[in-house]
Amino acid sequence: MRRFVGQWAVYVAIERHPEQAGRLRELEARAAVVDDLDEAHEITAEVGRILDAACVEAGVARVDAE
Repeated sequence: MRRFVGQWAVYVAIERHPEQAGRLRELEARAAVVDDLDEAHEITAEVGRILDAACVEAGVARVDAE
C-alpha cells in the first residue's frame, strides 16, 4: 500500500505541471521507437530528472525499478 501511495504521489506531482507532464509523455513516446543509443541515453537522463524532481516535490524517496 505504501508503494502505491508513493507512486501515486509522484504521478500527481508530475501532473500538477502540465508542461512537465506533456514533456514526459513525449519522451516516453520517443523512447518506444528510438534506434540511436545516444538519444536513448539522453531520453533516459531527462526522464530521470523529471522523476527525481517529482519525488522531491512529493516527499518520496526514489526507488529505481528492478
